[in-house]
Amino acid sequence: MRRALIVGHTGQDGRILWDQLAAKGFVLVGISRNEVREHKSQWADAIDIANPDSVRNLVDRFRPDQIYYLAAYHHSSQDRAVQESRLWQGSLSVHVQSFLNFLDAIRQCHPAARIFYAGSSRVFGETPASPQTESTPFRPTCLYGITKASGIMLADYYRRAYNIHASCGILFNHESPLRGQQFVSQRVAHGLVAIKTGRARHLEVGDLNARIDWGYAPDYTRAMQSILEAETASDFVVATGETHSVREMIEIAAEFLNISWEECVVENLKILQRNSQQLCGDSTHLRRTTGWRPSVSFRDLVQIMVKAALASAAQAIPASASTVQGDR
Repeated sequence: MRRALIVGHTGQDGRILWDQLAAKGFVLVGISRNEVREHKSQWADAIDIANPDSVRNLVDRFRPDQIYYLAAYHHSSQDRAVQESRLWQGSLSVHVQSFLNFLDAIRQCHPAARIFYAGSSRVFGETPASPQTESTPFRPTCLYGITKASGIMLADYYRRAYNIHASCGILFNHESPLRGQQFVSQRVAHGLVAIKTGRARHLEVGDLNARIDWGYAPDYTRAMQSILEAETASDFVVATGETHSVREMIEIAAEFLNISWEECVVENLKILQRNSQQLCGDSTHLRRTTGWRPSVSFRDLVQIMVKAALASAAQAIPASASTVQGDR
């Protein structure tokens, strides 16, 4: 049976990927900040991904065929200002140094392992090129994007210097009901459901015209698996190639809920903590290499999110009005 290690297994992507791999019969170990999970492996030891010896011991003993490095130090664009030095230290530790520990462990103990690094569209930043491809220059404008770009370049170095099968997915926004509550898709879905059910009067948004390349998270975790199955390691843009505005998302959600959104949605640009960047990905390389295609349309994605929010509202404690703005 094939063995896989998921670093960041409690996040949206990690939880979805876990279920997909378990259904395929993989032996699994999952690592997060606060727990270790196993499936058919009987692994119980705690792991510190920031500790090279701890990571080396894990890779040497578990001998994974595949490693999915999904760990991320998140900071939503709506979050209030975080001390920049603390944000930099956390981002650098998770996105670069700890990833380096896994690359080195593979090099030293288990060169046959294949590793996937979850990059981000934030690496492109204020790029003049659209849509973005694997050859689009990185111009990140935030610490998250800077450190994710560093991780991608680190993987490229280990591919060339040590012939390690290290691939990167440059992931554009991807949503599911497991998405964190701070992100725009969830806040729109839950905010409008709260209005529909009488638990809130309005939804405050940062920018109705912000446009985002949104996909369905289970499609993106399928892409991760396809990338590691590819014969040659590479970088791959994972995106739908379409952008939609926050306004469109609200319109579709409101239509599904049969409410008039113009009467309850308030735009307030002042709540934005950073400018939104209108990025659109070109996944031609991924599609030609693996045959991957998105399976869920934007309209269907929004309806999936709203249906889940309705189900959650049936059991929720009454909440006050929500606020929302552009995604990370």
